[in-house]
Amino acid sequence: MFRKWYAISLFTLSTIAYADFCPCPSSFNLIHLGDPLAQVLKSCCAPVSQKTYKKEPPVPQDWVYSIPAPPNPGNAIQGSVLLLVRFDDTGKIYNMNINAQTLESTNCSNTATVSFAVNTPNTIQVGDSMEKVKTICGKPKSIQKGLPTEDNTVAPTITELQYAGPPPVTLIFENAKLTQIQK
Repeated sequence: MFRKWYAISLFTLSTIAYADFCPCPSSFNLIHLGDPLAQVLKSCCAPVSQKTYKKEPPVPQDWVYSIPAPPNPGNAIQGSVLLLVRFDDTGKIYNMNINAQTLESTNCSNTATVSFAVNTPNTIQVGDSMEKVKTICGKPKSIQKGLPTEDNTVAPTITELQYAGPPPVTLIFENAKLTQIQK
């Protein structure tokens, strides 16, 4: 009798524990990049939250910053110069200039300087991403957006599934295919 009661109790406790168990996204390698959204939803427990939105198609952009001009000992009035940062449709810098002078890199801080050292802190350079420029230079004074290329005319649908964890995980799908796992 005791064994029967013990077995029933153990089964009940394990069933309750399994009900709170979520085998993915953080364990057992049940999901992989490229998996379809429907398969992940079937394999994993329900996410804490889910949001779906259209991602703006990538387009070339020009960002303009107004930064203080280098000090001029002969002129007591300190003006500003315009830093123009041009991005291609992949979101990478392809050209920068200050007052029509082309730059390979700049610090875009209080006083713009041209630096040829690639590893200078707080420097942006040709090839850097929009995210890096935002982090270092802040919000631009103006943004001018171009038109999408023929290949980039359709805005992809993004779906984000958030799981509480441990650890908390966000799964990001582009057009119903898993593209990122953020921990």
